[in-house]
Amino acid sequence: MTRVICLTGGIASGKSTAARFLMEQGAHVIDADLLGHRSYEPGSPAHAKVAEAFGNEVVAADGRIDRKVLGAKVFGKPDELKKLTDIVWPAIRTLAAEEIARVRAQRSAPLIVLEAAILFEAGWQDLGDEVWVCIVDREVAIARAMARDAAERAGIERRLDAQLSNAERIARADVVVDNNGTPEQMLARLRRHWERVRSTPELRMPHVGPEVELDGLALLHPTAQLHGRVRVGPGASIWPYVVMRSEMHHISIGARTNLQDFVMVHVGNDTPTIVGEDCSITHRVTLHGCEIGDRCLIGINATIMDGAKIGSNSIVAGHAIVMQNQTFPENSVIAGVPAKLIATRDSGTANLLNARFYEAIARGLARGEERLSEDEARRIAQSVQGAQPQ
Repeated sequence: MTRVICLTGGIASGKSTAARFLMEQGAHVIDADLLGHRSYEPGSPAHAKVAEAFGNEVVAADGRIDRKVLGAKVFGKPDELKKLTDIVWPAIRTLAAEEIARVRAQRSAPLIVLEAAILFEAGWQDLGDEVWVCIVDREVAIARAMARDAAERAGIERRLDAQLSNAERIARADVVVDNNGTPEQMLARLRRHWERVRSTPELRMPHVGPEVELDGLALLHPTAQLHGRVRVGPGASIWPYVVMRSEMHHISIGARTNLQDFVMVHVGNDTPTIVGEDCSITHRVTLHGCEIGDRCLIGINATIMDGAKIGSNSIVAGHAIVMQNQTFPENSVIAGVPAKLIATRDSGTANLLNARFYEAIARGLARGEERLSEDEARRIAQSVQGAQPQ
């Protein structure tokens, strides 16, 4: 089945450039703006609903919706604008879904791209197999938009303020295309992702349930599965095949914490799972209804069971099993089956450094960069050396 990429971005982010590039490679591009125009055509369900909701004066002499008249009715009126989007956005979604189905049935393109500036606001991201977000720093966006549109700075700033922020978009993206550099650099990033998608037999999407809250993640890998009441803090990273399930209670993952490959996080019968900030939960760890303090490192294949509590600045050795309701103070080194306190040492700074490295690697991977530069590694180490865990 032909895969679908949902493509979005803010003002002057390069979204249209990305869409043109993908079209040149052979992708079938669906422009949500053009579908919006079609939704206003006479005879369409949305046309009749708009006329009924806003009066016949919004219907022009040729029978089409007069977008200028309609715009004046909703400008600066949030309730009226919502009334309009509640009519038009579902109509656009229907048209997009129909076109996706048609192209898939015809097998006329290797990839389908849905280009939509309001992808997240309208809730259309579930139409695709991946979400690509084009980003650009605010000042760069302002300068480019002013040059492109011959517009005043204040007007561009108002438009940016009305949109989702980069952080909000990145938190919901599978691929982030950074367009702060040259056009050639952006096209190189797009080409890498194009080749990746073209060469992947089957691309899985992350499952992010309706109650999951993601706050500016550094990375959400496409194979992750997040179910129930889950909250993940800013700068955190969710790596391949992580599963988080919270059918009751809740799961809370702190800022800049990394959950590495094949981590399983579940809740207990009577306890939530809470992980603090700047933690590293390494490969194949199981966390089950437990509480982990800030700046902890949980070693490979360790298990921490219901009601257990690990104090901040601690290390749990690989393959350790922390049994139900075991409690360890801050600055613990824990190992064994069942787990025991084998030393007392403040590992906060070392654990913080590891977590910051993972955050940087995750952000790079989201941009299509698979290695951390020596300069970036040096900068992180220098910044953490001066940090004093509290």
